[in-house]
Amino acid sequence: MWPRNDVQMDEGSMTPEDQEPEPAIDQDMEFDNNLEENSYSNGSGSSYNADKLSSPLQHKLDLSASPTQNTEANPRVEHLVALFKDLTVAEQMEAFVRLVQESNMSNIRQMRAIIEPHFQKDFLSCLPVEIGIKILQNLNSTDLMKVAQVSKNWKMLSEVEKVWKSLEDRGFKNLLEPSDRTRGAWEATAVIPGVNIPDHVNQCEINIHRLVKLLKYGPIYERSADKSRYLRGEKIEKNWHSRPIMGSAILRGHEEHVITCMQIHNDLLVTGSDDNTLKVWSIDDGEVKHTLNGHSGGVWTSQISQCGRYIVSGSTDRTVKVWRAEDGFLLHTLQGHTSTVRCMAMANTTLVTGSRDCTLRVWDIETGLHVKTLQGHQAAVRCVQFDGNIVVSGGYDFTVKIWDAFSGKCLRTLIGHSNRVYSLLYESERSIVCSGSLDTSIRVWDFSRPEGQELIAFLSGHTSLTSGMQLRGNILVSCNADSHVRVWDIYEGTCIHILSGHRSAITSLQWFGRSLVATSSDDGSVKLWDIERGVLIRDLVSLNSGGNGGCIWRLCSTQTMLACAIGSRNNTEETKVILLDFDANHP
Repeated sequence: MWPRNDVQMDEGSMTPEDQEPEPAIDQDMEFDNNLEENSYSNGSGSSYNADKLSSPLQHKLDLSASPTQNTEANPRVEHLVALFKDLTVAEQMEAFVRLVQESNMSNIRQMRAIIEPHFQKDFLSCLPVEIGIKILQNLNSTDLMKVAQVSKNWKMLSEVEKVWKSLEDRGFKNLLEPSDRTRGAWEATAVIPGVNIPDHVNQCEINIHRLVKLLKYGPIYERSADKSRYLRGEKIEKNWHSRPIMGSAILRGHEEHVITCMQIHNDLLVTGSDDNTLKVWSIDDGEVKHTLNGHSGGVWTSQISQCGRYIVSGSTDRTVKVWRAEDGFLLHTLQGHTSTVRCMAMANTTLVTGSRDCTLRVWDIETGLHVKTLQGHQAAVRCVQFDGNIVVSGGYDFTVKIWDAFSGKCLRTLIGHSNRVYSLLYESERSIVCSGSLDTSIRVWDFSRPEGQELIAFLSGHTSLTSGMQLRGNILVSCNADSHVRVWDIYEGTCIHILSGHRSAITSLQWFGRSLVATSSDDGSVKLWDIERGVLIRDLVSLNSGGNGGCIWRLCSTQTMLACAIGSRNNTEETKVILLDFDANHP
């Protein structure tokens, strides 16, 4: 996930033929098999087991080691030494320089062997082990990997679990365990006539990869689990960025209909369609687990609860249904809206739904009870965000409204857009709202500021409807029906990059890792971008029918997998979901 460079050691200014042979750097990153696990000592009285780390360098000036040393004193040399002692410090240095200049290379090499050990100190091994660990605890994961390449001693110390547990950059620890993804739809691949995955490997390599996937935990994991997790995260990042795609699958369902919504929670993938149904898939098994029947109109929005126990859907039949994810059992039908349920957001077991009837409703999905109705929009509610207390909604009345979910009070109305609001982002910690509108602008609001002064950035440049946005820190990424992706700094109010490559409207975006963004389009392609550099990395998927009706409607991702919902408006492309696997085992 982060770049790692070998440590370059300074070999001095001698020419190659004059240099002493150096011990090889431990490149294979493996332990000596004779060493016991987690046993370290440097003779400092540490509680760690002795003789596992090399003792400190204690080279002495030993003239007897010189092959030219005579057993009897040489009067001429003794006289020269006596004269040398009578010189001042400055004169002694001048004498040294002159002697070196008058010496041959053989003598210089011998002097180097005598002098050099006084300047070679393995400070980490000279210190008590506990202090060495304290020093390493101040490094990040990238630097720890460099430390491990210096020597076996440093590598062993850097793999102490206590060192890795102290890291602040611990995103790699949140990865789910390695997946199987060899059964069901994964037995074949998504490379079929009409579907191009440019970097997909051939079937022979896939079979080898499947055997490797069975070995989920390698030798580094046995020594240092957190270090292995870091290396796995780094491999996954490289898999996304540049390595061949080693696995793919096609999930077929919702025949000849549009997939209108898609969510992922761990191994569950949920798709909703205008065929009135939802399907619940097991990603790792590559098969459908349940088909949720019950709506009498198309499903336009759905959510999976944070705990993964509930699936919620909203439909053109004006109802909201709550399903048990485990077996697809219908728990509740929530009635009250008088038009299509178009959007929803959920925190814990509290659900907020928005409808074309101009209202939002708050529900408890465990009990199926209606909690509150939020009234104030003058036209259809198109998008909603919810953090557990505050509701943010955008409507066709050109406004963004801030609500208290449980009192039902409208706290603020943000006015400024000149056309319908289609997309929203809400970051509760900073009270920041980003809204995208049919007026082609994106507005960034801070509703903690005084009323009338909430607007902090007006982002213009897109020429059509903003279909998706994601925000991290001060960086906002937006995709638009104008076929462009833009990267913005919301505090500077400036566009950092314009990413061009799609030939038609962009339908969805997903941001993962540090700087990777995937986008889907009406042109039938999925592209991967580096938003730090503002460049296209590669095409992940392309349809032969792209531009002639074939479309990629939705993207949904985990850290190790990308799901692409595919279909068409004119039956030129089969409705399906393509899954791409970017997972890696623990080394």
